[in-house]
Amino acid sequence: MRDIDSIRVWWLLRAWRRRNPLVRTIDRIELFIAALAILTVMVATACAGAVGTAVHDVRSHRYVTEAQTRHTLIARATEDSTTVGGFRGHAVTMVDARWQVDGTDHTDALTIESPAKAGDPLLIWVDPDGHRVDAPTPPSRAGLDAVGVAYAVWQAALFTVAALLWWGRSCLDRRRISGWERDIRSLVHGGGSGNRKA
Repeated sequence: MRDIDSIRVWWLLRAWRRRNPLVRTIDRIELFIAALAILTVMVATACAGAVGTAVHDVRSHRYVTEAQTRHTLIARATEDSTTVGGFRGHAVTMVDARWQVDGTDHTDALTIESPAKAGDPLLIWVDPDGHRVDAPTPPSRAGLDAVGVAYAVWQAALFTVAALLWWGRSCLDRRRISGWERDIRSLVHGGGSGNRKA
């Protein structure tokens, strides 16, 4: 295995030598593009990791703040709940509720899982001002958010590099084929190989 790797490294080094008659300028350009693509992917990987770390820090702080500032209390249904058609045919049960925080009354329409009667207790989450909010997000979710964002950034960079690499190689292949055609015509018409470098 080491012999194969050493052969590959030797070939890559030989490709950069100007005296090598078997390697054309276009081959050196293609090798440079491939090396640049690999370097870009490595840099994108590091950047995706940095973005993921930043997202983790921001989301962790946000979720901890939510856990510290949100709390539950008991609201009371002000009337019987109603069931209405929801998204894609799923029924949604709604009920109007009232609760009090620091002497201030609050009312809102709630979505509940099961029917309720007027006066039934309903457990809700509220912020410090008494406004109804969603339950706090578990702090462990920050890790999943960070991984998701980092992976999305890395995938976007990878697809962009792959598309540019494919486009560059297509252009070089067309140029290479055009050079071969010129050399073949030159041979057919007795003009020699022309010893082209492109």
